[in-house]
Amino acid sequence: MTINIFKKIILLQVFIFLSIFLLVIVEDTFFPYEEVEYNDTTIEVVIYLVYILLLPFMWYCLYKLKRIGKKLFIFYLIFSFISHFLFSLESYNVTTVTSITPLFEFSENAYGLLDGVILAFLFFTDVKEKFE
Repeated sequence: MTINIFKKIILLQVFIFLSIFLLVIVEDTFFPYEEVEYNDTTIEVVIYLVYILLLPFMWYCLYKLKRIGKKLFIFYLIFSFISHFLFSLESYNVTTVTSITPLFEFSENAYGLLDGVILAFLFFTDVKEKFE
């Protein structure tokens, strides 16, 4: 039973991740905003590439209950926390608030919450036995 719930949570996280991309596209299309001068550093570009390559593989391994999935998820969480502090504060400046902004923030918070739920499943339920 818990394995079925775990897999549905993985699928929900993928859905929320894709919906965040969709919200960004909709917001840029319907609510154009004034560009703030900002250039990504090399480390930020590398972090973006790692995310793009890591996330689909990690989700697949978690969904299929592969042993490496648990290790990839822990690496992803540590990498996410470190990268959050490496990004400059200028990359998080919000210049305008639109009608989509609350939905966007809710989606980001739900995505982060699901990271915690997956972590709890991996260490505190019988799902952990499937990864050993």
